Amino acid sequence: MSAVSAFQRRSNACPRRACCAACLAGALLAGVPGPALAEGEGTSLPAAQYASLPAAERMTDPAATGNLPGSSKPPVPPSRFSSLVAAGSILPRPGAPTGCLPAALRDVVADLSAKFGAVSIESTHRSVRRNRRAGGADHSLHLACRAMDLRIHNRARGVMAYLRSRPEIGGLKIYRNGIIHIDNGSRRHW
Repeated sequence: MSAVSAFQRRSNACPRRACCAACLAGALLAGVPGPALAEGEGTSLPAAQYASLPAAERMTDPAATGNLPGSSKPPVPPSRFSSLVAAGSILPRPGAPTGCLPAALRDVVADLSAKFGAVSIESTHRSVRRNRRAGGADHSLHLACRAMDLRIHNRARGVMAYLRSRPEIGGLKIYRNGIIHIDNGSRRHW
């Protein structure tokens, strides 16, 4: 009787035996020797290298923190988007995370806020269930946090024309309630 048919017969009889048989089969397979290595190949491992953090007083030194030699770049300041959120010009809704959005879309919203006034972000990432409740498409870019719905607080003219001129924006739609959808997918409207 082959090992496979014995395994099948035992697994049908008792689930615990099936588990034990699977463990035994895995152990037997693990003991099978691999392909032969050429002389000297794979016989020595490279030496381990360890790194430690610099002392607290050297944490601002570019040489100690890993910046490239000769690089005198200052630390990256917060993005314009973040500073406009802090200033209250961009108002994300509590259930609309903005950290997952692509940088290009955040830049568009920052420019939109600077040009047309306060912007509220109504929706960004959605779960499948929440997307269904909102009436979103099955393959909505909201599911991947690549889309947002926003509202311009000032009734400024030219918002849609401005958004159409931005190459970062693929999908663009304004709904009857004044909410504007933008995403970074392919260029389209519906």
